[in-house]
Amino acid sequence: MTQTDLTCDLHIIGGGPAGYTAAIYAARAGLKTVVSTPAPLSGMMAMAPAVGNWPSQVEPLPGRDILERIREQVLKYGAEIVLESVAGVNFTTDRGLQVFGGAQMHVAQAVIVATGAMNPAEKVPGEEELLGGGVAYCVACDGPLFAGEDVIVVGADEHAYEEALALSEIANSVTVTTPATKVNADERVARELELPDNVRIETGLRIQEIVGEGGVVTGARYRDRDGNERTIEGAGVFMYLRGNAPATEFLLGAVDLDEHDYIITDELMQTSLPGVFAAGDVRSKVVRQQCVAAGEGAVAALSAERFLHGGEVRSDRGQARE
Repeated sequence: MTQTDLTCDLHIIGGGPAGYTAAIYAARAGLKTVVSTPAPLSGMMAMAPAVGNWPSQVEPLPGRDILERIREQVLKYGAEIVLESVAGVNFTTDRGLQVFGGAQMHVAQAVIVATGAMNPAEKVPGEEELLGGGVAYCVACDGPLFAGEDVIVVGADEHAYEEALALSEIANSVTVTTPATKVNADERVARELELPDNVRIETGLRIQEIVGEGGVVTGARYRDRDGNERTIEGAGVFMYLRGNAPATEFLLGAVDLDEHDYIITDELMQTSLPGVFAAGDVRSKVVRQQCVAAGEGAVAALSAERFLHGGEVRSDRGQARE
């Protein structure tokens, strides 16, 4: 591979807290860095109506405001942001790691995948219109906004049920609705769901619409398995039927994934393919929080820098350059 084949040293796919933090570290290290993102502010953080657990953020702010500040840092340090969706990759060529954007191909020596776990899906009617008015996707981020309120959790897996348990300690009541005919969770989670007096499980309900007045959520409309419709009232609707599937389909098997299609990495964010790293919610892991994603972005960038400079990426690297 000749230097003229390259369009950048490091290509980052994804413009959330993980991707943008990686870009800050990479650009400050002197790497020619390009970020591909479908929108200037994208992902779960951009959708959060208020974030109160971001370090140094004393008063809650919309996630978009915090992410915009991170984006400004990216641009300040000289990384390039390209607004595009990545359609595919080719990591098997000897002419660099190829990333296919909307109208161009990027060729890099190293790649960081930070596409998150919010794979595009068809939105429920009313979801987009009432975003910021009671529609939420993260209890740790938005749960405190609904203290003492009646809320609804829409989901069909353990993640939704565990979020409902967390909400039960904040909200007045939590109604968990699922299209499944029974709770799909292990014994521990199922047992814990029976303990709080303020948690109710409604099975066999498929959400049709999130309803509200004056831009504020008042509940959700459902259809049961017999075709009957009903409305459940609530000041907030936490959506977990979408937004937690990893965005990895464009990789086309280029790196190893777990059984749920999350990217497998080590603690230094290395994937199964040398030179390809992953950070944030697209990784196979347990904790999915915005500040954790940002930290993983920093680790991925430091590992990529070491890789590009010909050094072995090791866990005993020692003091990293800030």
